[in-house]
Amino acid sequence: LLVRYQNQLYAQSHFVAKNPVSEPVSEPQRTESRMSEKLNAYRRADAPLPEKNLLWPLYGAGFESLGKEGMMIEREMPQPGPDELLVRHDAVGLCFSDIKVIKQGQSHTRIFKDMKTDPVVLGHEVSMTIVQVGENLRDQYQVGQRYIIQADIYKDGVNYAYGYMIQGGLSEYALIDQRVLNGDDGNYLLPVQDETGYAESALTEPWACVIAAYELAYRTVLQPGGTTWIIGTSDAGADYQISAGMDASAHPGRVILTDVPESLATWVKGQAVQLGFELIERNGIQPNAYPSMCEFAPDAIDDIIVLGADADVVEAASPLMAMHGIVCIMADAPLARKVAVDVGRIHYHRWTYVGSTGTDIAAAYSTHPVRSALKPGGTALFVGAGGPMGRMHVQRAIQLENGPRIVACTDISDARLQDMQETFGPQAREQSVELVTLNPMNKDTYAAGMARLTAADGPIGGGFDDIVVLAPVAAVIAQAS
Repeated sequence: LLVRYQNQLYAQSHFVAKNPVSEPVSEPQRTESRMSEKLNAYRRADAPLPEKNLLWPLYGAGFESLGKEGMMIEREMPQPGPDELLVRHDAVGLCFSDIKVIKQGQSHTRIFKDMKTDPVVLGHEVSMTIVQVGENLRDQYQVGQRYIIQADIYKDGVNYAYGYMIQGGLSEYALIDQRVLNGDDGNYLLPVQDETGYAESALTEPWACVIAAYELAYRTVLQPGGTTWIIGTSDAGADYQISAGMDASAHPGRVILTDVPESLATWVKGQAVQLGFELIERNGIQPNAYPSMCEFAPDAIDDIIVLGADADVVEAASPLMAMHGIVCIMADAPLARKVAVDVGRIHYHRWTYVGSTGTDIAAAYSTHPVRSALKPGGTALFVGAGGPMGRMHVQRAIQLENGPRIVACTDISDARLQDMQETFGPQAREQSVELVTLNPMNKDTYAAGMARLTAADGPIGGGFDDIVVLAPVAAVIAQAS
């Protein structure tokens, strides 16, 4: 709409310039001219700033903790220090992650401050304009420059995500400090082209999440230089090997052994002497005492290898995993019960679970590396596809040059599913993609549709190649699996 409006203004200005004796300017033209002046002034961002800054602070779990008495609050306009920028938030998207923070409050994975005294200001899908520049930054930044922000900000290994730990887009103005400008990955501000709209820019973050979901690279060996914990259980066999990842080419920096069968323990101890990594032996520790292992691995554990099918061990050890950690289960029998795992940390911390029915631990990592891209010519199921993120995933799948041949979408809203067919159906047909939409609330139709798709002799031959779950509900995730 902004581009269309700019084109109209451009055409009008050229018409007036070329026709100086044209009809007098009408009232709609005057209104449009005033709007143009107002928009240009907003873009320049050089007008005097208000005395107060409006924002929506979140003091804890629940919507009743958002703002004061259901209203935003006023604070003094922040003043940038010598190494800071003051930015105006131009547009902000509402992510389901924002709803998670409101729902979970202090217990959310990315919140590690006292929200009552230092409230969270949500909003990480945001576009911004610089309105003041600190003294030491004036050779690098200018008032009026526009940016979006890579929200997952790290400084000295600590996650200060924008809209979580750093004040986010549900505020008119905010300070950008050196955590953003000089973080572990460099500068987290990304410049925006002049012709790109404000809301259009804010949509970059969710679209980036969609794209990134299919480009993740998963580790296929023990973490070099990391911490590996090997745990033997009562179901452990006697003959395990590690054919790669613990040799001269690459090996952990620390290995912890707990009740490991003698042959493997002896081999690992020999490798420790030969390769020079730290070895710790801690036997007889029960699952309820696993938190004490933090004494030996204060930076968390990169690889947890469970020898045998013990659900209690898997469940108790998992919370000790580091970012991008892996649990490897070596068992030739199923676990005796379901295991409770933190889906949020699988999502945010990229925890991975691998396993093998054989005896070579390295093979459990490398034999079946996780495929991130949708299978070319395959079949994909998008669960809860009718929302904004789901539509992005579906649109991308249909538009892929070598994407899936069947795209199945579920949602509990018939209106959303119908709109999806109307929006994406024509392009799906052009791409020779079968677009299937099913509502699980319409039980008979849903069951029949799924039975057709998943029948052994059906179009997908027994199961989907890829399932993308857009609904953060444990029961839905379990059902999709």
